[in-house]
Amino acid sequence: MKRKFVYLKYLNIPNTITGCSLAIGFISLTLIFQQELKLALTLYAFTLLLDRLDGIAARKFGMESDFGKELDSLADFFNFCIVPAIISYFLGVNSVLSVLILIAYILSGVSRLAHFNLEGMEEIEGKKYFSGIPTTLAASWFLITLSLLELFNLRHFHAVLPLFFGALAVLMIAPLQCNKNGLLVKSLYLLIPTVILCLWLF
Repeated sequence: MKRKFVYLKYLNIPNTITGCSLAIGFISLTLIFQQELKLALTLYAFTLLLDRLDGIAARKFGMESDFGKELDSLADFFNFCIVPAIISYFLGVNSVLSVLILIAYILSGVSRLAHFNLEGMEEIEGKKYFSGIPTTLAASWFLITLSLLELFNLRHFHAVLPLFFGALAVLMIAPLQCNKNGLLVKSLYLLIPTVILCLWLF
């Protein structure tokens, strides 16, 4: 019996985009370890963009699959739960209390992703809502906050990030509705490019 590379059947445009997102998330981490924060944050912004694009590509080309959904969820866990926590730890958020808060953030994120895989989104009057804020939104706020701290040379205020992660941990599992295409989400299309551009200009 010939063995085949069974995973090649999952090689398509949306899954390739998801794989690129994972690769960029890992590269962002390596840049943080090399103290290249500006470049790391810039690349990290692309993980958020690619997370959006893989779903669009899957729907546009009719390539939606259970494998793709699982791959996307695993990529979200790594890029939007693990990477922000490791970056923050490396930047000095490493007291015992801070580490416990980072763990709470990771656990909230993975719980939120697992719940989404089982329940999906709620549809109300033709609009789709997440239960709690999605991990992508949490990671976007992390990126914006850290970029602003860097921009204004306020990284030494490490107390800001643990409080921030604590709030995100609660919001991801809180019983609130977040409109998938609401103003809160759409504003990121302007805010993220703006803060990244400011990082390089100023």
